[in-house]
Amino acid sequence: MKTHVKALVVGGGAVGTGIAYHLAKAGWDTMLVERDELTSGSTWHAAGLLPLFNMSYATTHIHKYSVDFYKQLEAETGLNAGFAVVGNLRMAQTDARMDEYMLYSSVAETAGVYHEFLTPAQIKERWPLIRTEDLKGALFHPQD
Repeated sequence: MKTHVKALVVGGGAVGTGIAYHLAKAGWDTMLVERDELTSGSTWHAAGLLPLFNMSYATTHIHKYSVDFYKQLEAETGLNAGFAVVGNLRMAQTDARMDEYMLYSSVAETAGVYHEFLTPAQIKERWPLIRTEDLKGALFHPQD
């Protein structure tokens, strides 16, 4: 085992492995240490959600980088990370929530995130098991 490295990363969860990966890819002499199996701690228990859109312009760009990264990871490494784009449907039962989604929409447009507004009828057409009687509408991010 090496005794000297430029970067020592402690913890083999999602954050630690991500940091070690990017440092190594940047040419740093990097070592990752983990007391157990990789991703066997908190990362293993996570739901695996990776939302593309966030109300913060800066955070949205970080999320976009992450989504793009996971999309190409299997091609680069030959390993299937199990990443799937399934979309994000934010449903509103009140006018106030729809107003909030209008604000979301303006931030999403600024960040270049595709989205669309759906009526209750459009929601029912795409997802027939969703009860839409009390909905005002929804904001849908198909690339989430």
